[in-house]
Formats: sequence, structure tokens, C-alpha cells
Amino acid sequence: MKKQLMATLLIAAMTISMTGCGAAGKSGSTGKKGDKYTLKLGTVLTEADPIYKGLEEFKKNVEEKTDGNVTIELYSGSQLGADEDVLEQAKVGAGVGIITDPGRMSNYIKDFGILSGPYLADDYEGALALMNTSVYKELADQFQNDGFKILSFNYYQGSRNLFTKSPVSKPEDLNGLRIRSSGSDVVTKSLEAMGANTTVLAWSEAYQALQQKVIEGVEVHNSAAVGSSIYEVTDYVTLTGHFQLLTGLVISNGWFEKLPAEYQTILEEESFKAGKFASDIVIEKDSEYLQKCIDGGVEVVDCDKEAFKAAADKAYDELGYRELKDKLMSELGK
Repeated sequence: MKKQLMATLLIAAMTISMTGCGAAGKSGSTGKKGDKYTLKLGTVLTEADPIYKGLEEFKKNVEEKTDGNVTIELYSGSQLGADEDVLEQAKVGAGVGIITDPGRMSNYIKDFGILSGPYLADDYEGALALMNTSVYKELADQFQNDGFKILSFNYYQGSRNLFTKSPVSKPEDLNGLRIRSSGSDVVTKSLEAMGANTTVLAWSEAYQALQQKVIEGVEVHNSAAVGSSIYEVTDYVTLTGHFQLLTGLVISNGWFEKLPAEYQTILEEESFKAGKFASDIVIEKDSEYLQKCIDGGVEVVDCDKEAFKAAADKAYDELGYRELKDKLMSELGK
């Protein structure tokens, strides 16, 4: 039954990616089959991360199915630039894209940030279900007006947990601790609702900031904790699972519309397949990633998850998302 539910959700999410965001792009296609195109894709993650492995699949399959006419260049570890910089390039039509989260995209459409709200979902299936709501469809459609194309939003990076230098078992333990935030309002206000002080830093700077005691912790998923060796500079992990990080491959809509319709379809389909490929690795290896962190010296702290849920819920009021959350919960039957 669980596998059937997953299959249903995946098909639904793919339908959204193909129809909710794609129809205008296809009708606006100006390219010809056989023309050459180059798309540069970036991520803050390392080449060892499952999401990067998914992008490698995307590159291989797109280049193969377009007979090499669409070239995909991959850049790990923020080599292409910070998310915001890449998005601004995409916005004005450059052939670039980025793996990013709803919180980051909320800088353009504020309400989109609700999709990465704290404790909105409990796992990958729950996160995918969010992508099958009218709230997601309506918001995703609006991004073309901002110059963006969402190829698919099914790149799961796992549950976000707290990696800290001191043990955190309840919200009160976060009082006074400086925890790194990506800078999105959702992340910042959620952490602050849970009791933390926040410091905005690029992820590439987090390791050194922990070494130098500029911050005392980060919130991050297990695969990225391993990929960045963050366990080397923290002592404890608290499995709060406060965010289910479902990310998307966002590129320039202006660049996308220059592609022939056949190539547009290939990019959408292969992005979805690559997202599932990467997500399956994350889910399969999550306990292995956690064990590697433990073997690397961090100690798992038992926590009162219900207390964190109750504390984090205040963020929806701070963000102005209460009504939107109620609508989502209603659609999901919760």
C-alpha cells in the first residue's frame, strides 16, 4: 500500500511539473531542433551528495536524448555562485539554473515559502503530497512572471536536524545559541520560534564559522552533514526533523522558451526522473549518513519533538502564513 501511495504521489507531482508550470513555455518555444544550447546548473552541495548524483543523471540523459544539442554543465560547492546570484542571472534570461528550496524562492513569491514551513510534512511522501495541492499549483504557475521555470520540485534532501556544539533536547536549550540560517524568512523565523538566535551565512561558510565559534550550530539534513563533514566541527545531533527539505531545479524561463518544444519536454521529464533517482538514494542511505556522523564523533540527543512542533508553529503567524497553512491542511485532510 505504501508503495502504491508513493507511486500515485510521484505521478501526481510529475503531472504538476509538466502542466502547472510548463504549458506557457511550450507555446512560447522559439527554437529549432538541432540548434545548440548550453545550461549551467549549480548547487551548494558537493559531488558526493545524492542530489549531485541526480544532476549527473539529468546531464547524461538530456544530452543523450537531445543528441548532444543540449549541453548540461554541472557546478558543485557553489562554484557557479550563491543561490541568489544564480537566480538573478536566470531571472534575466541567462542559461543557468540552481537546485533550491521554497524558502529561497519565497524571495520572489512570498507565499511559496509555506511549502518549506516547519513540521508541515513528516517524510518524503508527505512533502510530495504538498506538491499536489492547489496552493502549490497556483503559486508555481506565477514564477514565469518572475522569469523562472521550475523543471520539477521532487529533489528530496531529507529531514533537517540540529547539529550543535552543546546538547539540545528541548526548545529552551536553544536560547542564546547562534544557529546558522540560510537567510530565508521561513528558516530564520522557524529557528527563532524554536528558541534560537540566528546568523545568516552561506552554507559554504558554515564549517569555518563553527570552527571559529562564530556560530554554535546549524540545521541541516544528514546527507549534507556528511558531504560537508559538518560532524567534524559539532558535538551533538538532535533529530528534530523540523523541515522536510524538498527542493526544485529552477532555471531561466527566458532560456527555456528558446528551446524547441521537444527539448522542453525532455528537460522536464528528465528533471523529474533525476529528482526521484536522487531522492531514492537519500531515503535509502539516510541511516547510513547518520551513522557516519555518529562514527565521526557526534552524539544523538533525545528530544521532545512535540515541544519543538509547538514552538515552531508560532512561525506561521510571524510569517503571515496561518491562513495558507490552514488551507493546505484542509486540502491534505489534516
